[in-house]
Amino acid sequence: MIDFRRLEGQGSFYFLRHGESEGNNGGILQGLKDYPLSPRGRDQARRAAGWFRNKSAQVDCILTSPLGRAEQTARILAEELGVPSVDVRGELTEADTGIFTGMTRSAIRAAYPEEWARFQINSWETVPGAERIDALLTRAEAVWALLFELFASGRRHILTVTHSGTLQWLIKATVGHRAWMPLFPISNCGVCQLSVDNPTGERDLYCEWTSINGSTLTG
Repeated sequence: MIDFRRLEGQGSFYFLRHGESEGNNGGILQGLKDYPLSPRGRDQARRAAGWFRNKSAQVDCILTSPLGRAEQTARILAEELGVPSVDVRGELTEADTGIFTGMTRSAIRAAYPEEWARFQINSWETVPGAERIDALLTRAEAVWALLFELFASGRRHILTVTHSGTLQWLIKATVGHRAWMPLFPISNCGVCQLSVDNPTGERDLYCEWTSINGSTLTG
């Protein structure tokens, strides 16, 4: 569980899933395999930037996963929002999907029927080669440690561009949840926001998660 009482002041952490990639468009479980944004994904990123402008949501800095679909999304947002640079962070990469990587669901069912059946019950914990919960939580905690450092340095409106699997654990880490289920549905270029208001840096903390449906960004 993340202790937000360490933060003094007011600010927002924004988390954005990358735009639609060519892998998403093909129904592929991408994991660590790299795919570029599709034309629709690039448009989604521009629409997401428009949402930030329309809401007058200031962005101090942008962090991104090194995978192309996320980094391309982040750079479109940076250009649209006038943020001078993008910080590429390996901790934000997607969860490793093991032997299912680069395959469609129908291809997985045909090639790995037993593993697919176990996946339906236990999610990624039983998929050979997939990243386990302990590792995902460790990564999520490392991301929050970085975000805390940025907040303490005066960056109070931070945008993080990442992936659906990693974003699940950034959310779950905040409440100390250690299971894949329930999942939080997050559309391509959907936004989650964690607002913090802790004027004294002690115990009078207000902290709230907000999920903004990706469909409101993509039309």
